[in-house]
Amino acid sequence: MRFRNLTKTELEALSEELVQFLVVQGIDDDLWREMNQKNPEKAIELVALFSDTVLEKVYSKVRYLSFISEQIFSVFKIDGGTMHAVVLKNKASNGAFKDLQHVVEISTSKTAVPYEVMSATRELGEKILDEIHRLTEQGCLVAEQELWMHFERYHKN
Repeated sequence: MRFRNLTKTELEALSEELVQFLVVQGIDDDLWREMNQKNPEKAIELVALFSDTVLEKVYSKVRYLSFISEQIFSVFKIDGGTMHAVVLKNKASNGAFKDLQHVVEISTSKTAVPYEVMSATRELGEKILDEIHRLTEQGCLVAEQELWMHFERYHKN
């Protein structure tokens, strides 16, 4: 397995797609039920293959990610096999990044707000989907292009 198994809830939401996937694999309803009873390991392998197929398709469409904690805000742009990042690190001893709107306000504030800005670019090539998976597992969420564009000025090429 390359990524992870889909959860029961995710599989239920994708039940029609799973049925289509099984049909393409030459497995009808009767065979699927029999496999689940007599060879559950094989059924689990097929679910893992389906999960990887779905997640690969989803990750291949991701263009922007973001992450926020009390001390760190990160925004990522995925451009083919290249990932660009802008990271704001909170330096305030008594403040925290509250939410995305708060980070945007801080970044445009005329008053001095203590935060450090870092940027980076990584060439990941074929490993880009694995990196997107790793970041989502660590709490990154899909973001909008506008968010990247707001923080892009901090990115040093």
